[in-house]
Amino acid sequence: MARSKAATKKAKAAYSRRYRKTAKGKAVTKAYNKRTVKQRASRNKARAKVAKKVGKSKVKGKEIDHKNKNPKDNRASNLRIAKKGHGGGTKGSNRNAAKRKKKKKKRK
Repeated sequence: MARSKAATKKAKAAYSRRYRKTAKGKAVTKAYNKRTVKQRASRNKARAKVAKKVGKSKVKGKEIDHKNKNPKDNRASNLRIAKKGHGGGTKGSNRNAAKRKKKKKKRK
């Protein structure tokens, strides 16, 4: 069954509730949403930049890490390819990876 335009708009607003709130039936963008959207766009630009430099196949299935943790800083010297699920590969944000590293040192 087809939805009306109003119903479609309402469903989209409800779907992205994390980033939006409704005020008098209209979707209103929160201030943090604008920042989040800009950071996401910047991360996508960084990914495209690295993919263009090294090739799409080397970037596929991996993350592009910003060394200084600033998503808006897309200098080539600040970007690197990291394995997925390893906290970007810096500063031990993945506790399990840090534990494995300690165990490995103890075995030697």
